[in-house]
Amino acid sequence: MPSLGDIALIFWGTLRRKRLSLFWFALSAGAFHWLVAVSFPAIGGTEAVTSVVRTFPDGLRTLLKLAPNLQAGFGVQDYLAFTWIHPLFIGLGAAFVVSRATGGLTAEIERGSIYLVLSRPVQRSSFVLGKAVEMIFGAGVIALAAWLGLVIGVQVLPYELPLGNYLLAAGMASLLFAALGGGAFFIASCFSRAALSDAFGAAWTIVAFVLDVIPAVAASPLAWINPWHHYFPQAIVATGAIDPFGVAILLAWLCGGVAAAVAVFGRR
Repeated sequence: MPSLGDIALIFWGTLRRKRLSLFWFALSAGAFHWLVAVSFPAIGGTEAVTSVVRTFPDGLRTLLKLAPNLQAGFGVQDYLAFTWIHPLFIGLGAAFVVSRATGGLTAEIERGSIYLVLSRPVQRSSFVLGKAVEMIFGAGVIALAAWLGLVIGVQVLPYELPLGNYLLAAGMASLLFAALGGGAFFIASCFSRAALSDAFGAAWTIVAFVLDVIPAVAASPLAWINPWHHYFPQAIVATGAIDPFGVAILLAWLCGGVAAAVAVFGRR
């Protein structure tokens, strides 16, 4: 059985060594959301944004996960909700979890430092779980920093916005990143070279995203398996609710991926 004390030790040691990289990831996410908020008046406000969105073809609307009802109007609330699916933000989150998976497992093997860690009475399962907990914590910090950047940025706007709904979107974003990280951890447990682990981990996040925007795949009976299929931040902001089934699928990806990583890593 994994030891909670060992898991906490691995988590804290990893967080302490990698706190600076987490800081820059979080700062980047927060600065991006702040910049988008404060720049809304500069781009022409609601009328300018709506006119641009109306020119988007159906394929681009699908790619950006724009709801059909946003074609008629695209106000500041919808504009800020769009930032949660913006390539820069989701790219930051995906890059973070893949780097944590590779750095936590594959890179430790490649450097040989894993043998020093495991020479102590630390079970391999505790080692993997400690690394995974740090990844989950980091994903939450990045999403929270993004929300705080948004909150600070909207203070200059003359609009009443549902900040609590944006916090729900941030929570769903952190869960999505953690789910992608679960898959990345499983991939990392299968390799001994960091470059290969990074490549396959990045491919996993990108291919899953692309599959979800291909109409034939996104409308198939198996579309629900894809973690990206359950991430609709604009709907969350508009309704103030999250889909429990989507949360369950993302948790299944996280728990299943980490459990598979524990099983594979324990046999290496």
